[in-house]
This record gives sequence, C-alpha cells and structure tokens, in this order.
Amino acid sequence: MHYNYYFELCSLIFLTVLATGYYMRKKFPIPVFKLFGVCIGVVIVNVSLNIAGSVLLDTPNVSTSVHEAVNELYYFTQVFLSYLLFAYVFYGVGKSLKYSPQYYLTTLPSIAFGIIVFSNAGHHLFFTLEEYAPGLYNIARGPLYFLIYVISGLNVFSTLVYTIYFRKKLSKKSVLVLFGVVGIVSSAIIIQYWFPEYLLAGLSYTLSMIIAVVTVNDPDEKVDRISKAFNNDAFVEYINNQRFERQRKHYIAFEVESFGMFNKMFGHLAANQLLSTIRKIVETINKKAYIFKTKSSRFVILLRNREEQIEMVDSLKEKFSHPILVGNKEMSVSIKLFYFVNEDVFKNSDSYDDFIYHLLPMINFKDTNYVELDKEFLDRIHRDRKIKEILENCLKTNTGLYMVYQPIYDVKTKSFNHFEALIRLANNELGYVGPSEFVPIAESAGLANAIDNFVFEETCAFLSRNPQVETLEINISCAEFFNNPSSRYINTIEKFNIDPKRICLEITETIAVKYPEKTKEFMADLGQYGVQFAMDDFGSGYSNIARFIALPFSLAKLDKTLLEDSPNIRIFLDSAINLFKNLNIPIVIEGVETEEQLKLAKEKDIDYVQGYYFSRPLEEESLIDFLKKHSN
Repeated sequence: MHYNYYFELCSLIFLTVLATGYYMRKKFPIPVFKLFGVCIGVVIVNVSLNIAGSVLLDTPNVSTSVHEAVNELYYFTQVFLSYLLFAYVFYGVGKSLKYSPQYYLTTLPSIAFGIIVFSNAGHHLFFTLEEYAPGLYNIARGPLYFLIYVISGLNVFSTLVYTIYFRKKLSKKSVLVLFGVVGIVSSAIIIQYWFPEYLLAGLSYTLSMIIAVVTVNDPDEKVDRISKAFNNDAFVEYINNQRFERQRKHYIAFEVESFGMFNKMFGHLAANQLLSTIRKIVETINKKAYIFKTKSSRFVILLRNREEQIEMVDSLKEKFSHPILVGNKEMSVSIKLFYFVNEDVFKNSDSYDDFIYHLLPMINFKDTNYVELDKEFLDRIHRDRKIKEILENCLKTNTGLYMVYQPIYDVKTKSFNHFEALIRLANNELGYVGPSEFVPIAESAGLANAIDNFVFEETCAFLSRNPQVETLEINISCAEFFNNPSSRYINTIEKFNIDPKRICLEITETIAVKYPEKTKEFMADLGQYGVQFAMDDFGSGYSNIARFIALPFSLAKLDKTLLEDSPNIRIFLDSAINLFKNLNIPIVIEGVETEEQLKLAKEKDIDYVQGYYFSRPLEEESLIDFLKKHSN
C-alpha cells in the first residue's frame, strides 16, 4: 500500500514553527503548561515517525528490523498522545494523576499496549511486514491491531467524560477547546481506520496543538504587560497547582515603597520602566527564579532552595542600597521584603490572600526592611486561617460555637437577675479558642454577621426558656450596622415571644464613635421597640466622650482597667461615676476578682458588679444551678 503522507509533512512544518516559538518563550511553571510542552514534543516525534515509516516502506532493501522499530515507536506514541490528552484534562481541573486512582486505571491499558507493541517482533500479533515486491513491504494488521483504536478511543472518551464532569472547574474556553480537540482527534481516528492510506492522526494532533496555543495555552497570557514578569493570574494558577509537587517552597515577597510617588515625580512611563528594571535585576541574580508581579508594585519570587533564597535576599539588599538606573535616570528605590518557606502555610490562592491580609499588619518593618518569617510566625498565620475554616464549618453545621452566661451582681438588691451572654468556640483539633482570638478573625473574614445572628438566636431562645432572667446583655459587632439588622432582631424577638426590655445590646465606645450615624439609627429603631443598650468598655480608649454619651444608653459598663490602683486612674473612675450618676445611667464595673475590688465598687456606689469574684461565665445548666444556690 502506498501511503499519502503529505498531510503529515505539512503538519510537521507547522509543528516545527509552533514548537520553536513555544519553547523559546518563558514557560509558566505549572503542570498543565509543562504537560503541554511534552505534548508538542511527542506530536513532533509521532508525525516524524509516521512520515519516516511511510518513506521507508517506499524505499527498497530497508532492513525489516528498522521497519519494525520505527512502526513500533509510531504506534506507541499514537496511543501515548491520547493518554496525554486525558492527563491534560486531569491536571487542568486541579488533580494529580500521580496521587489519583484514575492514574492507574488510565495508565495500565497504555502500559499493556506498549508491552504488546514493543514485543511485536517476537509474536507479530499487532502487525506484520508483507513483502509484495523484492525489498518492498506493506504493513499488515495483526489480530491485536484493533487495540490501537480501542485504547486510543478509551482515552479520548475518558477525556470527554472528565471534561463534562469537571466542566465547572474549567473555563468555558477550555471546555470548548477540549470538545473541539476530542472531535478533531476522533474524526481522524475514524477516517484513518476506514482509509488507512491517508495519514491524518498527526494532522489532527497538530490542529489541536495550534488551537490550544492560540486559546488556552498561550504563554504570553501569563506575562505582565508592563514588567514582563508573570502576572497575578499566573500566580493564582500556580498557587492552586503547587500541591502537585508536594515539596517545600521558598518564597520572597516585596513591594516598592511609595510607588505612587514615582508616578507623580517621574511619570507613568518611568514608573512602568522601574517595574521592568526590577524584574531584570531579579533575573540577573538568578535566571531560574520565577518572578510574579501580583499587585501594582508587589512582586513574589519563587526559588528552589534555601541557598538560592538567601543569595537572592542578600543581592537585593545590596542592589537597593544604591540608586538604580532606570532608563537614563537614577532612582533611589526602597523596598519592603519578607521571605519564608511555605510548608502547608497556604494551599491555594484564597489561603494565600488570607495569609497576606493577616501578615502585612503583623510584620515589624521598623528596624529593617528585610524580614524573615520564622516558623512561630507562620504557625500563627496558619492557626488564624485554621480558626477561620473552623468558624465557617461551625456556622454551616451549627456545631462548635456555644453560649455561656456570666452573672452580674446587683449591689442594691444583693441578687443575680442580670447576666451577660458570651460566645465560645471549642474544636476537637484546637481545643478551646477564646473570643479575643476568634472574633477579630471572624470580623476580618466577613463572618461577623453570621456569628451575630447565631448569638442573637441562641440568647433569645435562652431568655424564652428562663423567665427568671430579667436582663441579658448581648455583644454585637459593628458589622451589624451596615446590614439593616433592626427588622431581623425584632423578628427574632417576636419569634421567641420575649419582652424586648429583657434584652440589652452592648455597643463599644470605639464602634459608637467610629460609626456615629449608623449607631444612632440602629439604637433609635430598636430603642423604640423597647430594647435597651449598654455602652461597653467605657474608659478603654480615648474616644470622643461627648459624642458617645449623647446616644440613648440604658447602662454604662466600665472597663476593668479602671480598677487599677493608680491615682490618675482613680481620678478618672470618680469622674466617670459622677458623669453617669448625673445622667441617671446605671453603672456596671467589669473584671472584679477580689474582695478589695468589690469593696471599692460598693464605696463608689456602683450599681452592678461583674467578674470572677462571683462567677466565671457558665453554660446554661450550670447557670440554673447557680441561680438556685443564690436565689435568696
């Protein structure tokens, strides 16, 4: 049979041009791009072998062993390409073949095929060479030849199935491209089965490569237009894929201080040129380093080991200790840099964003602009993120978070009818986590509203079950003021059929001064309904007292710091007590732990006393026992 290999020859020319351009450009360091580079190389080998095998069949007196070897390699690469197509989808959706059961399910048939093909010279069950003229041969299909179509078809079908199954994890463009590639490859396999003289398989893979490069695998799409470093999209994709390699990652992150000033002083073009110069400086120090520009003037460098990391830090210190030449201008540039080793500190781009969000305010750049983040520091960040995940799960499953209630002593009646509700968090992995730790994390993660809803539902249910509790103080976050919570609070109160006067919402001095209009509106809405308000932690800050006390509070809670034995603090305590007495606002003093502090509160004619002297916060069952014990 005479094979028509002109389609393959054209494909090889296109592939050579495509591969030259692709390999010369800076490749993005994630498995999909690495795999795509492998695909281009295997397609070139496959097409070259197909053409070589066809030419050899038309060439007389070629050794049969040469025919055998060339065709065995060709048939194997044909199936291997269909396997690579499946692997491309798997990596594209964020899975690793190396650690997946599907890896073995898809690899074993291809391995079995390879064994059959490469041992063909011994059994000739796959193909045989038939001499139709002296020194000239044809390829005759053996009884196992159908396996090339079965296994290739299985890999292509698996590609299609996984593309459909994981379509939500792929971009629409990627899904369309994969459908197109599957259609092209399948059509070529079918046509070549019925018309074996036309060599089309290589052409189909070449078309697929061209489509992929033009659409979803263009390396230039991952490069920042200004600095020519990898862009933020590339960094996000890299972080989301780094779990495949499962090894320590050495990072350096830095940003240009007062970058906006460079824009104003030298103009946008010079400022942009500065970013490009910084990228060149990094590449000059280490050509194998991967550098990303993730924000306007923030760079992240990925290095292979500790030695490279330290060398890069030292070199950057030296470079930026002198003015750097940007175009024809010398600029004195200062950078803030921190470096660390990522060992499960963040696993994806979202956790990296959380990491940076918590990280930057915590780094002390006072003494030096170059800070190494040690294990203790990273563990703290890791714990914060873990607490965030736990909180999200607690709110989703309604487990882990619970309420405790601390009795407040009425000095005049010598009774306990007044309580404060406090939220707690317990977790099997972390144990008890205090509110001073998890509440700020909840607020920064946007979970404050959900926690406030949980607290208000639980406390209203508690009041419904315990009519002997006259007043319950409930803490709320400032996030509530921006979500029109008044109607939701009223609905919850009516749901549990509670007298709103039994509820006293605590508002801190800081919140009230920071959001005065929102606070006033919120208090007016619920105050008309009957809900009371307590100014919490009075004296803990240095806010505008006049603005704070102008709000309609029913109770004032003095911070425990006012109990300190200091002349100046005692003067402030006396002033605060006189202020609230003149305003006819009852006073609670927090943090009373000793007999002396209780005696002081009584001497100052304070109305209510709260603290460990009487009781720690109690769960509901223990609180009922406490009330029975102190009923008289």
